[in-house]
Formats: sequence, C-alpha cells, structure tokens
Amino acid sequence: MNAPELQRTAYTVECFLNALRLDDGPARTAIEEWLVRWLAGAAHRKGDCAIYRKSAIDCYSGGKVVKSFAVPEVTQARTLWCDGSKLSVIDGDEYLGSGKLVMLGVAGLVLTMPGVAAAEAATRKKDDQRSSSNNNNNNNNNNNNNNG
Repeated sequence: MNAPELQRTAYTVECFLNALRLDDGPARTAIEEWLVRWLAGAAHRKGDCAIYRKSAIDCYSGGKVVKSFAVPEVTQARTLWCDGSKLSVIDGDEYLGSGKLVMLGVAGLVLTMPGVAAAEAATRKKDDQRSSSNNNNNNNNNNNNNNG
C-alpha cells in the first residue's frame, strides 16, 4: 500500500471512531492502530470491514469476526460500518441476519471528519466579514447619494 492510500485509510478509521464519539486516549489509540494496520495490511481482503453495534466494534473477514473490541463507553444507537476507504450507517439487523450490507447513508457522519468544524467556523467568519463590508459599502453609497 502506498503512502496516500495509507493516509486515506487512517483518516477514514479516525472518522469512524469520531462518529462513535470514542474519546481520545490510550484505549482509542490501540483500537485505531490495529484497525489501520489491519485494513491497510497485505492480508486485507475485499469485504473486510469493522462494524460498530451495541458497544462493540467487530472486525469481519470472510464473513467471520476476526477481532472484537468492547467499547462500553460508546452509546451510539446506530450501526456503523467502515472498510478503510468508506464509512456508512447500515441496517445492523439485516447484516447480522443475512450478511447483506444495507447502507443507510452517511447523514450526520460528515461532522465526524477532523477539521470540519474549524473549516465551517472559518467560512462563517469570512461570510460575516463579507456581509459587514457590503453593509458598510451600501451605507457609504447611500450617504453619498443623500449628500449629492
């Protein structure tokens, strides 16, 4: 795996753990490191994925759990899926019952991406400054028209 692919995998796994609201610390770091190495490793096969459901992250390969992490501090009601390049909310009952992935989308997961909040704040600040500048220009134009 080349460096950009490894970075993408690490970023996606970070987003997955952020979506779970898993606090930073040694336990998260250990889970994150294992997931990145596994999903980026030479043994990674198509269909390998990590699924969070009911306070556990289960890692599936060939349809079987190869590793499981208990995360009792996570109380996320949704079932989240990650294959190292994508993440999604899935129908957990359908996956466990039939093995079929029924993707429900990524709504609400975008906020889990690192830097999104800071980028949104910067955009809002820029928009506020633009709006303020436009208001000042309009006031100056109105004053010039009234004085003319």
